[in-house]
Amino acid sequence: MKKILLLTDFSEASRKAIHFAQAMFSDVAAEFQLLHTYFVDTDGPYGAALFFQEAEKKARRDLNRLLAEVTTQPVPDYHKYTTRTYPGTTVGTVEWILTQEHFDYVVLGATGEGNNELFGSVATGIIRTAKTNVLVVPATASIRPLQQVVLATDYQSVNHLHSLRPLKDLLTVKSAGLTLLTIKGPEPAEPLSLDESRPFASYFDTVNTDTYFIRHDEVEKGIDEYLVTHSVDCWLRCRTTAVCSTS
Repeated sequence: MKKILLLTDFSEASRKAIHFAQAMFSDVAAEFQLLHTYFVDTDGPYGAALFFQEAEKKARRDLNRLLAEVTTQPVPDYHKYTTRTYPGTTVGTVEWILTQEHFDYVVLGATGEGNNELFGSVATGIIRTAKTNVLVVPATASIRPLQQVVLATDYQSVNHLHSLRPLKDLLTVKSAGLTLLTIKGPEPAEPLSLDESRPFASYFDTVNTDTYFIRHDEVEKGIDEYLVTHSVDCWLRCRTTAVCSTS
């Protein structure tokens, strides 16, 4: 059973991410944990204890209301839902939770507001600190069957191919295709070669896998160039953790 941490601030973007995760893992046994973090003003006139108590009550009430909303439709017997609330920052709380227990995925929505034009500040912080797979769902993403995934990698940032096992399992279940995308520097700095991709292609032996090279001096712009001309349901970029963003 997959354990999936769903982050929510009750925004439309976070609701979109939850519904996207429900669709993506619709035929996978999963435990979904809805997490909401909240800020507490300890400088109030009635003392910190009262503010903590009221903030916690409101967070739990709002989270239970959201849970009822996202499970309005009948849910499969192999899906389980729980909720948890914590005071503090989202990034710090997620980082702490992941030291206490294992999750296969952390899922959150992104409006593109903050220090990253695509992900937003919270999503960027989660990507940088989370020691597991991070699924970032932009607010503009459409919810559709997973058919084609692009993995953008330089083949050097993945120390162990086994870390991509969740992706392999998901692609196998969904019968989805995978494209290994590499952004190389302008000619003649870096030669193009299929040798680097062979271990990856061998690892994804149960998946219809293809390779693609683009020459560009900026990785992000190279990815954007690919997405403009290709139909993609989800793209990932390999770092120390796997990051997935729908397109």
